[in-house]
Amino acid sequence: MSSTAKIPGKMGKQSYFLYTKSFSDMGSMMEMLVMNAVIFSETGSTAWLAAVLSARVFGGILSSIVSGILADRCSRRQIMVYSDLIRGVIILTLCFFPSPFSLLLAAFLMGIFASFFSVSFNAEIPRIFGEEKVVKVNSLLSRLSAISMVIGFFGAAVLAEVLNPRGIFVIDALSFFLSGAALLKIKWSELNKPVSMAVQKHWIRDSHEACRFVRDRPLLLMIFIIFLCQTFAASSQNLGIPLLSESLSSENISFYQGMIWGCWGLGCILTTIIVPGVKRLHQNFFLSYMVFSMFASIGFILLMWNNSIFYITVLAFITGMFDGGTGIFFNAILQKTENRIRGKIFGIASFLNRLGFAAGFAAAAQVLRHLSMPMLVLFFHGGMIVAVLFGFIVLLSKRQDVKKTIIENESI
Repeated sequence: MSSTAKIPGKMGKQSYFLYTKSFSDMGSMMEMLVMNAVIFSETGSTAWLAAVLSARVFGGILSSIVSGILADRCSRRQIMVYSDLIRGVIILTLCFFPSPFSLLLAAFLMGIFASFFSVSFNAEIPRIFGEEKVVKVNSLLSRLSAISMVIGFFGAAVLAEVLNPRGIFVIDALSFFLSGAALLKIKWSELNKPVSMAVQKHWIRDSHEACRFVRDRPLLLMIFIIFLCQTFAASSQNLGIPLLSESLSSENISFYQGMIWGCWGLGCILTTIIVPGVKRLHQNFFLSYMVFSMFASIGFILLMWNNSIFYITVLAFITGMFDGGTGIFFNAILQKTENRIRGKIFGIASFLNRLGFAAGFAAAAQVLRHLSMPMLVLFFHGGMIVAVLFGFIVLLSKRQDVKKTIIENESI
């Protein structure tokens, strides 16, 4: 079992950073929506809008593996602080240079440094809060993320009426600076070297080590395969819900989108409150992740095959409950890996996440030429359900391995 700086009782002052980070996340959602609106109003081109969205994704893809290697070689605290400061400067720059090319470059850089921050942050949670609190911390993070999403989307809509885009960019930049300042103030025991002392070589060897680590652990490899299928399938509901909202009312698309995603967020929040208290779910993170993932996919399928706003919102709430649990248990599984390689493991997860979304959107654009949106969601999430069923078979065949890892709360 990897050593951890355990913190008795409550999470203490460290929990303040989670709330600060949620404020930064809320600002990021506002910034993303405003950046998309600005690029479209400046160019009137869907090609430019797609380019900005793609730049953010590809920035994350390119930096994911590198960010994982750095997270294991360097001080994760310093990586997070530098990532926050750099992102704040990038956003402030847009206040003075809001050209389409500047927005495109900013989106690409934001994708890169968002990956650096998230990988180091998720890898360091067991050291900041203690391994015994990973479910509790991940539940709180998921709850704050859902709240930030709802407030961020509605906040962007409201502020856009009273502030120009520069004002929202300034708010977002301040949120990053606040997050970085909170990190500097919080103290915890670190094992990694400072960035200035890092040895910048053997990166290929480190990448191979991470791949071997996953390959030699069939259960972890299985989880990564399911996770890739999950992110691929998620592209279908991200495309489908706007179209579903339009079918309900072409004049109130934003309202119905807000209703659907808002109910999803409320379901997610409820799960984050319930999960920490249900100890049975903590006994086998693998099984819990797969069960929640499968029911989330079933929920999205049923949601897209309805045309009644009442049933749609009820299904969105239930789906949000299961979807919220998938993130909690997925992160908990990865946080049980050894500290020396945990950053690389989260780097692989970050890479698969962005790769799955990019491939899913590309595939959805082609499939929609031949299938309706409900059929697309059925096809994508049906594949996800099949992947989980195969996962159950693997899990049953590896019962002893499970007992040696998650059930006994040992490092993977």
